[in-house]
Amino acid sequence: MKLEFTVKQGNKKLILIFAGWGMDSNLFRDIRLDGHDIAVVWDYRDMTLDITPFAVYSDIYLFAWSFGVFTAARAIAETSLNPTVKIAVNGSLNPIDDREGIPVAIFRGTLDNLSPRNLDKFYRRMCKDTDDFTTFNTHRPCRELDELKEELSSIALLAADETANIMTDWDRAVISGNDRIFPIENLRRAWNFLPRTRELTAGAHLPDWQSLIEQEIIDKSLVAQRFSKSATTYDANADVQRHIAEKLWNLWQDATTQPPLSILEAGYGTGILTRLYTSCWHPYRISLWDLAPVEIDIPEAGEIIAGDAEELIRLMPENYYEAIVSASAMQWFDSPERWLRNAARILTPGGIIAVSTFGPDNMREIAEVTQLPLRYYTADELTAMIPDGCSVIAVEEERIIKEFTSPREVLNHLKLTGVNAMRCPATSAKDLIASYPMTDGKARLTYHPIYLIIKKDTNE
Repeated sequence: MKLEFTVKQGNKKLILIFAGWGMDSNLFRDIRLDGHDIAVVWDYRDMTLDITPFAVYSDIYLFAWSFGVFTAARAIAETSLNPTVKIAVNGSLNPIDDREGIPVAIFRGTLDNLSPRNLDKFYRRMCKDTDDFTTFNTHRPCRELDELKEELSSIALLAADETANIMTDWDRAVISGNDRIFPIENLRRAWNFLPRTRELTAGAHLPDWQSLIEQEIIDKSLVAQRFSKSATTYDANADVQRHIAEKLWNLWQDATTQPPLSILEAGYGTGILTRLYTSCWHPYRISLWDLAPVEIDIPEAGEIIAGDAEELIRLMPENYYEAIVSASAMQWFDSPERWLRNAARILTPGGIIAVSTFGPDNMREIAEVTQLPLRYYTADELTAMIPDGCSVIAVEEERIIKEFTSPREVLNHLKLTGVNAMRCPATSAKDLIASYPMTDGKARLTYHPIYLIIKKDTNE
């Protein structure tokens, strides 16, 4: 494999792209995202990958495309590379397969008949239309035909090796309804096991990489900005979030034998949950973290810290808090699993982690129209993230449906509560209003909260 940095500015976060067959770094050279370096892996004639350049990054966002999905899965399984988020784009873990990949006969025909003319046909089929193909040609890979044949042959040998380890733990998958390289039905079957698979109905095999990356990576500065703007209207409109905080508080109390003396709350918002537990308990230490901190009344023992909970928690010492809580915030984390692991590390033995997040049906009406990324995990998936040395005390979920008189009222609700923080909307507000599903003359919005109560095992 070849590795090339197209952006290297000393950032703490890295976007790592495993390109498809026949590519090099040219195709990705114009991609930019503030605060991120960008590196591209390509040429799979040799599967050796030096991962030492990645050691300096706190977060790695992996985007694997086409045959790069399979080669990335092999590379991760065979090295200590551990991306924060792993996203598969128009590819399969069974890349040469009649049901889940490129059909065997088509792959063999491509390899046996590869020529400059047929390569050009492949590149055309990869693109959505003539304009996309014209743009592609301005970034066309500079590679020799013989090495492309060698690369295809190498991929065929790799795919035929049934003894090799392969990573299957993907966070999300993106497939395109107009993919003319991988048949869409095959991609649907290939990713049927992953709930967070979204289909871009009009998309081609070659995605709009800039937009895709902007949609898939959470812009936490935008999250902070949206919540800051809604701070004065949040409490009056966040009836669902208030219900969630109250239910989480009740579950937390049921699991608690004696009030904790130290509490960390990640994403305290306007203090809905904070007010519930501080009215009953009097810990000597309360730490309130938020991307967009709001001044609220807290006990003298309290401290408010502005920052990213995923970064802050890495800095905390072990066995520091007796309780760690978070209501309706974990869906904004890049890696809920890693955050839970760190939470368990800084929790005292016998301590409680009480969190609520959202499940796959959350705001499904909007997802159906916008085709925006599906970040939500099922209750079973969240339970599987529970760190070693911890036990699940309670897992509950519910579906709360709000009804509005119109789609425009739904959008206003989202604005007033600050929950819409996508960097690059795939659908305009006008189109969303026009396409929003109506039921009996009402515009419904589904919330799907999931509650987790976790206890760290004691040393006894």
